[in-house]
Amino acid sequence: MKLHTLDLGNNYIHGKLATDICNMGDLQELHLSGNILLGELPSCMKNLASLRILDLSHNTGLILKFPSPIFPSLTSLVKLSLLNNCLEGVLSLSSLLSPQLTHLELASNGNGNHFQVQTENPATHPSAQLKVLVLRNCNLNGNSSVIPSFLLHQHALETVDMPNNNLTGYFPLWLIDNNVNLSTLVLRGNSFTGPFLPSKVHTNLHWMDASHNRLRKLPVDINTTLPNLRYLTLSGNYFRATFPSTLSYMDNLQYLDLSYNNFSDNIASAFVGSMSNITVLKLSGNHFYGAFPQDIQLPSILHLLMDENEIKGELPQKICDSMKLMTFDASNNELTGHLPTCIYQLSALAILKLKGNSLTGSIPSGLCGLRKLVFLDISSNNLSGPVHCLPNLYHVHMSENRLNGTFPIPLSVGTNIYTVDLRDNQFSGILPELIGKSFPNLKVLLLKGNMFNGIVPNDVCNLRYLRLLDLSHNKLSGQLPLCLYIMGLDDGLFNFEPGFGTFPELFEVTGLPDQEGFMTKGRQDNYRGNMLNYMTGLDFSSNQLKGSIHESIGDMKWLRALNFSENNFDGSIPQSLSNLSDLESLDLSHNKLAGQIPSELAALPSLEVFSVAYNNLSGPTPGTKGQFITFDQSSYEGNPYLCGPPFLKSCSVPELEEHGEEDDDKVGDIILFGCSAMFYMAGFWTSLGVLYFKASWRWSWFSAVDMFSDFVMVKLAIYTRKIRGAS
Repeated sequence: MKLHTLDLGNNYIHGKLATDICNMGDLQELHLSGNILLGELPSCMKNLASLRILDLSHNTGLILKFPSPIFPSLTSLVKLSLLNNCLEGVLSLSSLLSPQLTHLELASNGNGNHFQVQTENPATHPSAQLKVLVLRNCNLNGNSSVIPSFLLHQHALETVDMPNNNLTGYFPLWLIDNNVNLSTLVLRGNSFTGPFLPSKVHTNLHWMDASHNRLRKLPVDINTTLPNLRYLTLSGNYFRATFPSTLSYMDNLQYLDLSYNNFSDNIASAFVGSMSNITVLKLSGNHFYGAFPQDIQLPSILHLLMDENEIKGELPQKICDSMKLMTFDASNNELTGHLPTCIYQLSALAILKLKGNSLTGSIPSGLCGLRKLVFLDISSNNLSGPVHCLPNLYHVHMSENRLNGTFPIPLSVGTNIYTVDLRDNQFSGILPELIGKSFPNLKVLLLKGNMFNGIVPNDVCNLRYLRLLDLSHNKLSGQLPLCLYIMGLDDGLFNFEPGFGTFPELFEVTGLPDQEGFMTKGRQDNYRGNMLNYMTGLDFSSNQLKGSIHESIGDMKWLRALNFSENNFDGSIPQSLSNLSDLESLDLSHNKLAGQIPSELAALPSLEVFSVAYNNLSGPTPGTKGQFITFDQSSYEGNPYLCGPPFLKSCSVPELEEHGEEDDDKVGDIILFGCSAMFYMAGFWTSLGVLYFKASWRWSWFSAVDMFSDFVMVKLAIYTRKIRGAS
């Protein structure tokens, strides 16, 4: 009851906040951030009149509805933090700005209903001078897009953080000019235009984020106006022109992000000057061209991202002198030549992305020495030869090259691997027999377009976390494992976003690096980040697999895409496929399946693509039931004994009965003909037998035949003579 400070932050406290908290009348500081608090605050908290600091941030299930009777009653508050809570309703900011308040932090997590902060109606005229103001995702002033006018009268601000509020107009330079102690300014994700540098030198501003606005011109004097800037991100704007060389001479600059603009310049211009303190340089998504300077020097660089430009030439050997480099991304450029053999010197390298270039040669063996490397993407190049050695990676992307040899990932180092993409290479041999036990955490396995042969090993069933499996366009044979339904059984969500194991801080720099391609619905789609949790599928198409499709496939209820086409499967279509309620694509075409199409498939609510073409199916189609109303004849072609919609051939009962009667008539005719022939043969052989044993009958019969033949011959001769006489 006499406690002044209670700090339970960053624990796992779960549930509603107990009303007993209201008995702590002398409480001055309450820190409950980073827990799992749920529901609403007890209304009696308005009685904690001595409370000076209240931090409820990062409790995503904590619901705070406005207007609220609690916060206006806490008149002693100096700091209020409601970051990443479930904020609802309309908040008039003036109700929170007590005279003592210096720190105000509000950020809706977006899980609740629409949240809005009003500063103009009614107008806010705080008597306090704020030091920290955070208003993230607060829909400031609704659709008016007006920046809060009370900020014009604030002169003690040290941090202003107002991203994603749809604010418009000229960039508020007066915020910098009016607040000499301002060190952090974040206005990301608005629609500001015009110049963004103050009219006079500002020495205290260290952190500036104006990304994703509509800024167009980068001042050349930024190094003199903001000489102590350490963090500058201007990505996602409309900057054009050349790279501002003055940035290369900002000795205090550590983080520079100019990605996704329209800069057009020789890439060498970005490395003029010392840049000795730069730790992060992001120039992705521009139009930089030319080659990397051979004498590039970045001694402090941690993260270098140059992807999606037009950079040519070879990677310089001097890049290996950047011993602290953790991330290097030069994907989707026009690089040529070999991978640097000195790559083994980059002992801190965790992410290497060189996708979408024209690199040649083999993968250097020095790559195996990169013990911290967790993400490797060298897909879509012209690399060739076998893969001799790989480190203990988490994500492997080597698709669309000319790599060969056997399955390249050693079974002894695969325990932490999550995604493997080896599509469209020349790998051959059998799949590892212990693939499930060796890669227990595997989520994605893409081996399409290689020359793997042999059977699908039974151990593939032990891949309990698998979401995507593509073995199409290989030379696999034999039957599918009976235990296949066990695969992917653990459907718990996996965080595909950081994906760096012991290096989660890399996610803050690189965004979502893990992207997978999978053929479904007749097209190749890419799935990125946590979307991989919801795109699930199996593709065994274009192999030499045989046998029946097991009923147990219907137990794989997590599937969204299933492709068994262009194999030698026989038997019937499993009725259990109707249990796959999330299935969006089903392709069983070009096999030897027989029997009828199960009518239960019409109950699949999400089916968008369906094909059983070129099999030996018969009987009625599912017709126009459910999703099947959208499928035309191409889904069924090559099965001449199918009937019903979308074919014109009817499966009606009367027609079936008529066909039955016609079949009965044919059988009757056959029986009548057979009996007649049998009686004729019996009579013929009976007559011969009688003539053979009865001599008197035989002479009488032969005499009668002679007399008849003589009579015929005489008549024929007379008739012939008459004809000749007439002529």
